Amino acid sequence: MSTLLAVGLIGSGAAGLVHALGRSADSGQRVAQRNVGVMGRRRRVTLIEAAGLVHGTNRDLICLARRQWQATMVLGAVAALAVLSAPSSVTVAASVSMVALGWKGPLIVARRREADRRRRVDLELVDALGEMVMGVEVGLTLDAVMLRYADRRATPLGDEFRHTLDLIQLGSRRAEAMVVMGDRNPTGIVRLFVAVVVQNQKLGTPLAAALRQQAVTARRQRRQAVEEQAAKVPLKMIFPTVFCVLPVLMVVIVGPAVIRLMEVLP
Repeated sequence: MSTLLAVGLIGSGAAGLVHALGRSADSGQRVAQRNVGVMGRRRRVTLIEAAGLVHGTNRDLICLARRQWQATMVLGAVAALAVLSAPSSVTVAASVSMVALGWKGPLIVARRREADRRRRVDLELVDALGEMVMGVEVGLTLDAVMLRYADRRATPLGDEFRHTLDLIQLGSRRAEAMVVMGDRNPTGIVRLFVAVVVQNQKLGTPLAAALRQQAVTARRQRRQAVEEQAAKVPLKMIFPTVFCVLPVLMVVIVGPAVIRLMEVLP
């Protein structure tokens, strides 16, 4: 069983290495495009869930799928060599884990990158609401305020504002463009901002007052999130304190006494 698995792993790994070394970047791009074109809906949804709608274009999905195959094949070759060198149940289990890591690793990295981008958008939007309130109060429209913000800052939130304005210029209504922004950034603060703007457009209420109230709410939520993270610090410090700090203290404090006791006792 171990030999068969090793042969399969080394075959896939060798094929991956030959594919990676033998093809140029352009040919690899065409192969990836064909793979994306024929991939099933479930596979495409999985990639989009990992990369997010912002990085869910065909080009980004092609790169993510190619990284999955390359990592799987390279780690498969390494796992096959490990099984052939020392065939055992432990080696086989470790090899299977390596292949699974090669397949899931790029998705995990993509999810972490998307989560970090959303977190930065949330933090930036909390600070940007005050500037937007001042711009609306002096007579600028929301589109003008978003355009000025996007032109002055090359940040994730500026990119989202620029994408929303591009949709409006292409003929979409502001409410539809804002809904798309909420779908691209499914976080609490962004969705609240989108809901406020859409409701203001429907009801015709003063936008400055609504944005000011949302700024207060967003800052309160941000403060609560920081307090929640601070409350988790003592719990997170238990493990390093018990397993890293206390043993060292015991050696430093009790060690000399033990040595002296051993010298005194016959």
